[in-house]
Amino acid sequence: MKVEAARFIGAAAVPGEYPRAELPEIAIAGRSNVGKSSLINALLGRRGLARTSRTPGRTRQLNFFLVNEAFVVVDLPGYGFAAGPAEEREAWGPLVEGYLTDRVTLAGVLVLVDVRRGPEGDEEQLLGFLRARGLPAAVAATKIDKLGHGAAKSALATLARRVGDEMPVIGFSARTGAGRVELWRVMSTWVAACGRAGRPS
Repeated sequence: MKVEAARFIGAAAVPGEYPRAELPEIAIAGRSNVGKSSLINALLGRRGLARTSRTPGRTRQLNFFLVNEAFVVVDLPGYGFAAGPAEEREAWGPLVEGYLTDRVTLAGVLVLVDVRRGPEGDEEQLLGFLRARGLPAAVAATKIDKLGHGAAKSALATLARRVGDEMPVIGFSARTGAGRVELWRVMSTWVAACGRAGRPS
């Protein structure tokens, strides 16, 4: 997909205070140190659109980005290794779960996993939640450039076995752009299936 335009359109720090649900939305979820902001910037071709930080966990709200005036990318708060008071971190659970449960225009969820570690407890819980809700989902195995070709291939195969056949697993590097085309192919399918009326029930 060619991104002609991408801009920030709103944020939500409290459940229900989201921008109006009008267009298909793709949620991006991942641990706070997995390279989520870098992936969003690389996908949208806009350096600095999603803020990156040396301190994981700085995204404490849902951030909404309108792409090509046609659909919305939603940056979910990072989980695990998050900075901030414990009560603030605990509040993120209802915020994210409420969005994933109630948002009628949610077309699919891209879950980021560091290819070198594989899914940990937080990722396993999120993937299980998405399966139970019947939400379209895929796994972006980030930082694939940190491994050699053979090790990357082996790590992706292991990750795919753990995730299961129902979710595609795509190796991705924000530095090299590897996996960008494949991710857009999956995400475009979600957007087309969702349309303006919301995801199929």
